[in-house]
Amino acid sequence: METFRTKLGQVERALLDAEVFCGHGYLSAHDEAVALLLGASGLSPDQDQSLLDAPFPPEAATQLDIWVAERCVSRKPTAYILGEAYLGGYRFLCDERALIPRSPIAHLILEELSPWWSADCGPGTIVEVCCGGGNLGIVAAQVFQHSRVWLADLDASALSLARDNVALHKLAGRVGCYRGDLLSAIAPESVDLIIANPPYVSVAEMEDLPPEYRHEPAMALVSEEDGTQLARQLLQQAATALRPDGLMVLEVGETMWEMEARFPKVPFLWLDLPQGGSGIAAMRAQELRDWSAAGIL
Repeated sequence: METFRTKLGQVERALLDAEVFCGHGYLSAHDEAVALLLGASGLSPDQDQSLLDAPFPPEAATQLDIWVAERCVSRKPTAYILGEAYLGGYRFLCDERALIPRSPIAHLILEELSPWWSADCGPGTIVEVCCGGGNLGIVAAQVFQHSRVWLADLDASALSLARDNVALHKLAGRVGCYRGDLLSAIAPESVDLIIANPPYVSVAEMEDLPPEYRHEPAMALVSEEDGTQLARQLLQQAATALRPDGLMVLEVGETMWEMEARFPKVPFLWLDLPQGGSGIAAMRAQELRDWSAAGIL
């Protein structure tokens, strides 16, 4: 009789032998093996150590074998296999309509954007642009419970997943979705907080990424030129869209170096996050307007 412990060792070894890339919501092959075992068994993630010595259900073995083959041979990310992902402690529906949730911005939101959001009350209006499945905007809605949140994306498929997640979290009364090109549909000085994680991978960089990334929608990953095109547009649009005390949190990952080369006079504040992650900047509305007026954006 196989136990969860023996099955876990087998799956973890298979993932290690296949040299899968763990960068889509899981830190290690062990973590992915645990998720696959629990998913195949129909169990929630909040299990204790006693489960390890329990018999592994035979009826789950076939499903587990299929999933392990998908992960090791097709290199399909575990979150897509399971159809769910977790970010900031919240569960989200997850499939190929949008990127797998993993942005470190979630940790900033959970800390109420301190110290960058300094107002006595939370932001009244929040827009998550390039929202994908709407994960960051929904986390923001959970943290700032009196805010109105808009999830924006140009991709209709991604927006359909965002709507599914809004329904999952029962937030339709405060969280809306709209299809739009970045911030082009936003009225001047109408937003308190912009959360932006736009595509920022260059075409050349995309070719060098592990095969797991090929399962994600290219539209959500790749930006033209050196990966800075959409981020540059957002800087200019946010200068107009934000209210005077507003804030934008922008993620560009390793493209931060290209951003600094494109805007050598802009003093970007790249945040040092204890949970890891790079290329995240916080920018106040007045800073953006000053840079725009100075002609350095």
